[in-house]
Amino acid sequence: MAEATTPLELASERIEAQVEAGDDYVDKLESIRDNLDTDEGTTLGTMVGAQMEMTETETQYMVRTGVPKKVASSVQQAAGDVKKSGG
Repeated sequence: MAEATTPLELASERIEAQVEAGDDYVDKLESIRDNLDTDEGTTLGTMVGAQMEMTETETQYMVRTGVPKKVASSVQQAAGDVKKSGG
């Protein structure tokens, strides 16, 4: 499942990408929690499945926030290199 690319050239785009990732992360975790919160109780299989979903959700979050952070770090490093070469 390929997702559309997100432009990350501007700092505001990188911030927005991280905010969206955080919002999606919270929404998915709340959904997982809601599936566990039933009046009938929760089976071991349901809890194991929820743990797997949480692991997948956390991995997706780390990737989605890591890419904008890496871009920002590269931009800062390039700016530092330009500053060094200028004087």
